[in-house]
Amino acid sequence: MPEVRAVHRMVPKKIANAHAVRLTRTSEAWKSFGRFGDGVRIGVIDTGIDYRHADFGGGSYPNAKVVGGHDFAGDAYTGSSASVPEPDTDPLDCEGHGTHVAGTAAGFGVNRDGSTYRGSYSSIDLDSVKIGPGTAPRALLYALKVFGCKGGTNLTAQALDWALDPNGDGDFSDRLDVVNLSLGSDFGASDDPDSLFVRKLVQHGVVIVAAAGNGGDFYDVAGSPGNSAEAISVANSRDAFSMLDGLEASGTQWPGQYSLNYKASFDLTRPVVRLSSNVDGCQPISEPLAGKVVWLEWDDNDATRVCGSGARTDNAWKAGADGVLLTTSLPVFAAKIAGNAHIPAFQLTAGATTALRPALEAGALTVHLTSGLKLAAPSLDPSIADTITPSSSRSRSSISVAAPGDTIFSAASGTASDGVSLGGTSMASPHVAGIAALLREAHPQWTVAEVKAALTNTASGVVRSADGVREAPMRVGAGRVDGLAALSADVLALGDASFGTVEVGGPVLTSRTVRVANKGTAPVRLHARYEAITSVPGVSFQVIPPYVVVPPGGSAPVYVQLRIWNPAALRKTPDPTVSLEEGRQYLAEASGLVMFSGDRSLRVPVYAAPKPVSRLRVVAGRVVGQGLDQQDYRARMTVLQLGARSDRLPDCGQGVQDDCAVNRTARGGDLRYVGATATPDLLAFGIATWDTWTNLGGNTKPQVRFSVGGKDFVTTAVKPTNAADEVTADIWLARTVVAGTDEVVDEQPLNGLDGSTDTNVFDSDVVVLPVSRSVLPPGPVTYTVGVDGRYTAPADSDELIDVAPPAVFAYEVLVPSLSTVVHPGDPVPAGSLVLFHHNATGNRALTR
Repeated sequence: MPEVRAVHRMVPKKIANAHAVRLTRTSEAWKSFGRFGDGVRIGVIDTGIDYRHADFGGGSYPNAKVVGGHDFAGDAYTGSSASVPEPDTDPLDCEGHGTHVAGTAAGFGVNRDGSTYRGSYSSIDLDSVKIGPGTAPRALLYALKVFGCKGGTNLTAQALDWALDPNGDGDFSDRLDVVNLSLGSDFGASDDPDSLFVRKLVQHGVVIVAAAGNGGDFYDVAGSPGNSAEAISVANSRDAFSMLDGLEASGTQWPGQYSLNYKASFDLTRPVVRLSSNVDGCQPISEPLAGKVVWLEWDDNDATRVCGSGARTDNAWKAGADGVLLTTSLPVFAAKIAGNAHIPAFQLTAGATTALRPALEAGALTVHLTSGLKLAAPSLDPSIADTITPSSSRSRSSISVAAPGDTIFSAASGTASDGVSLGGTSMASPHVAGIAALLREAHPQWTVAEVKAALTNTASGVVRSADGVREAPMRVGAGRVDGLAALSADVLALGDASFGTVEVGGPVLTSRTVRVANKGTAPVRLHARYEAITSVPGVSFQVIPPYVVVPPGGSAPVYVQLRIWNPAALRKTPDPTVSLEEGRQYLAEASGLVMFSGDRSLRVPVYAAPKPVSRLRVVAGRVVGQGLDQQDYRARMTVLQLGARSDRLPDCGQGVQDDCAVNRTARGGDLRYVGATATPDLLAFGIATWDTWTNLGGNTKPQVRFSVGGKDFVTTAVKPTNAADEVTADIWLARTVVAGTDEVVDEQPLNGLDGSTDTNVFDSDVVVLPVSRSVLPPGPVTYTVGVDGRYTAPADSDELIDVAPPAVFAYEVLVPSLSTVVHPGDPVPAGSLVLFHHNATGNRALTR
């Protein structure tokens, strides 16, 4: 139809406080500025909102808090291909996530008696309420329900479109002010179709705040649409406060967590005993435990833990125990405990474990376990404040700020007035959305870029790892958000100081511009300097000029220069918080902050991932050109027999809906050459694409279907995953299965080497997928290479970005090894496709 501008396949998204407003100093901002979000409209694109809850005023929809919205999904919608949305006008939450998020962003708060808090926010006693108010407690909420009661969604774009034009008349003047997206897809691309909608809303003045994702400390796992350049992406840090379950002992209430599988109400007081052996309870218990609660030791290391809580609780129950106590040494629980359906189990916090152990050892410990203390025991551990939550996603430069999100107590859907403690970047994002609403109220004429700058420039909270190492912008952006400082901001540093991946073939001098804008009424004098957090030898940043005076209402440019004078000095140094166990692949990243001091204190994140490149080619059977031979980086070559060529895909557009590239990310899966080679031990397939990929094995998955000796196999570039299909390690593998089955017959590291050797798997366009010859029958190999990925053409029928013509390999090419170190002058083995893994983009594959 002529009115259709473009068609995109949507990538499914999944749903990814009273004390927290103290940590973010938002409660101080209420008192200092009297800003509570009055009249500001926040859209919560989520599972809906339980507007009947006291945190939102209760009653029917719409009400004074949840003033509008729409259900795009229907309760039965799951986001699967077989699920059809059944939209309606009532966005009532049936899952609970959106209600919790909305309460954190803009809930009224709930009194101890279950009534809606109606008092002053300037003088509120946060310790006296049952559920603390949201960050912008007087803002108006719009419930945009895109999830059913379970599953994922493909409806995010529809809700974003509604947020830009709620009444659908084509006039955007009724757009919402702020939209919160506590959802996303791990390893999503920044040019994901939903990100296009984010960009459009931002262009029309809507502030988009999004969760960075809960993929953990893996490279490029940060999800879309949070990783779009225009969004304010929020990481998850810890607050000192959490609302936990409780038990009573020695006249004191102790925090912890009850097991999930025991559903009955309980109220029992019993003596606690420890076992003389089998202290973890993982073996059948022979000691009589009738009328007792048994203390069992818990191993917090997943790799060495002998059994889970279910097996221990079963053993205790069979021995006659009335309950189980489990220990921990961690400051924050790594996961819930299951237990069983027969007796209650309770895991003590690390502090409670230490405090109660002496009474246990003296034989004098008695505990009162009761369901009446579920979510009723406040826990305050200052040592964990402003530490990173391990599940918070790693990015490169898309994360803006961090906010508390680990154990956030907010409204529980379907309970009328109760709360629930949840964690994740989903819980961090609405804190920032609420502060953005306060900024919108205070500065209605500011652009989205200025609101974002106020949040990032003033994020003064230093976030550290559990080991006390400072986290870099790749995990926390500029730092933990500070609501008071953001509302105080009248000088803004606008601009992006990310240099991305930098290919270094010679001296580098490049810069980014940061514009300092003075919104105040007096001149401002600032001193600018660079503060490193992670470093790479040979890389430096300089801020020019170091001193700047900005007149009222004026602006001044500041240039952030990246300097690499000697490429040979570059080393592959990891972020100090990154563990390199098991051959992990990693990036060398230089990052830090531009720090402005003087009349104001501001910060801007800085990032660069430099890597040296070779300039090699083949002339008369020998390697010629500029090599690469230094510590951590050595030029490598793989020689193959060219199997097939594949033309560059056209851009998708009107009249071109199949066999086309929908975005830049898809180009990373647009095949150029495919070939095969062999070593004495390996068969290997080589792939070259027309553009670099963003994350191999994530949204770009090369796969080779091949037949040999009458048997069919499939080899795919993957990362290790768990049962929930979540990535568990930054290790790239060529996994070979018997075609049509899940039977894994072999796994080899991509390019033939693990992460202890650099073979340039990040931001590349060539890769080799090996398979052991010992698991294959002898004989010639017939193979077809395709690239699986999320960003396939709209009319695509095979779920592949591109497929090359079939090819045959009869072991005509034999090489000593894959990814062989080469120098200028070295002979090149016979073969018609040569991959120089460390050459610059576009020059890594050549045919002869």
